[in-house]
Amino acid sequence: MYRVTLNKCKELNQLDKGTFVAIRIGSVSRRRVSPMTQIPTETEPSSQVHESPHGQPEDTVKRNYVIFVTQGVIVQASKKIGNANLLLPYLYVSTGAPVFLAGMLLPILAGSRLIGQYVGAPIMSAASTRRWFLVGGWGATAIALAVAALSASVPNHVIVMAIFVAVAVTMGATKGLNALAFNDLLARLFDRSRRNSGLFLMTAAGGAVTIAVSWLMHRISSGSNTLDHNVNLALGAAAVTGLAALLMMTFREPKDMAVQHWQDASTDSTGKGAKPTVSARLKKFREVLQFQWFRSYLIMRCFTATVIVAMPFYAVHGATHHVGTNPGGLSAFVVATSVAVIIFGPIWKRISQRSQRYTLALGSFFVAGAGVWALTITEVTPTHSILAHCLVFALAAAGIQGVNASRMLFLIDASSEEELPYLVAVSTSVAAVLQLILSSIFGYIAQLQGVHWPVILLVVLNIIAAGYSLSLNEPKVDEK
Repeated sequence: MYRVTLNKCKELNQLDKGTFVAIRIGSVSRRRVSPMTQIPTETEPSSQVHESPHGQPEDTVKRNYVIFVTQGVIVQASKKIGNANLLLPYLYVSTGAPVFLAGMLLPILAGSRLIGQYVGAPIMSAASTRRWFLVGGWGATAIALAVAALSASVPNHVIVMAIFVAVAVTMGATKGLNALAFNDLLARLFDRSRRNSGLFLMTAAGGAVTIAVSWLMHRISSGSNTLDHNVNLALGAAAVTGLAALLMMTFREPKDMAVQHWQDASTDSTGKGAKPTVSARLKKFREVLQFQWFRSYLIMRCFTATVIVAMPFYAVHGATHHVGTNPGGLSAFVVATSVAVIIFGPIWKRISQRSQRYTLALGSFFVAGAGVWALTITEVTPTHSILAHCLVFALAAAGIQGVNASRMLFLIDASSEEELPYLVAVSTSVAAVLQLILSSIFGYIAQLQGVHWPVILLVVLNIIAAGYSLSLNEPKVDEK
């Protein structure tokens, strides 16, 4: 073992007080070490030992990879069928409740996601396992989707509004917590090649599962009842999400090698828990902002927040034209998003292997193009057909797929394992606050001026996001 002494750490001003760094002989990181944790060490010659991540046997890594990707496929299907940004607004509008709340569901989702990450991050950091966070999160999401589906037929609109707000809070909080657990497992347990392949395989194969479940739910629904179609689709999403929770229970997660680091950092000289002060949190935040690559990444996350904000407003835009006239509208839109991610999954994978910034830029352009087409078919040439509107959701879904995956891979490639959970929490929290603000403003504009004005603004902002993404520098990755 090589060890950097406490005095040396103080001199280098790289680590917090009382922290030691140990580097295992033969353990080679597949990603570059971030400047935030890079410390010069004196090395001794040794024979290279090839190890799997965290010293796991290769058989265990392969088994975990199969389970992780399989549950990821199911989760991706759940996210597309039960897409909170598409299904919730569309299902809500089909109940006949006041429309203004449909635009406010996204701010509620974003705010609860932020709270979930803020509350859950320290708990997760101190835990020795991550899989149970995913199991609990998927289970809670499944219950929330089922409740939303069963409450859609309630005649009292006040009760419906209250239930949809509660469902949005639950889904937002679990989404934030699950994102932290998923990203941490993906970064710690699998190498870069498996990460890239796994992410795009999940989205592509998840699209196929989405099509199958959507078709099945459509077949068992009554022909002319729009609400019946939407309710069955939500129940299908709940069943698929519950399956993902059950599958994740079979995952064999090794003991978190970073747990002791977090425990040491969170205790005082007596060994008791020491809650970080506000000044300590601000100091840590200022420290990470000193690095140019993270500042640029954070700005990019703010610009690409409009990518996520776009989908619910496209959904409300579509619902205003098709609810009551096209019973299978929501199912068709879900299938369109699935076909798009199946087609573009391999394409995004190839592009991201060469450049993450190109993927970010193209994805933002796709979402902007979806808005342009939505305005074209409804404002310039009124073509309120399901097929024409399906292209809107297909373009938006393809763009969101590329941007979401590349944002995650960019941060994983650029940061170190030790700093990744904190940087994920910071970046997603900042983006969530901005999404909350933007969606609130756009929802207010939609209520006063019509839903086409938020769509116009989203087109402009996504073009700006694409331009800024092209200005980023690619993260440098050292491969072995």
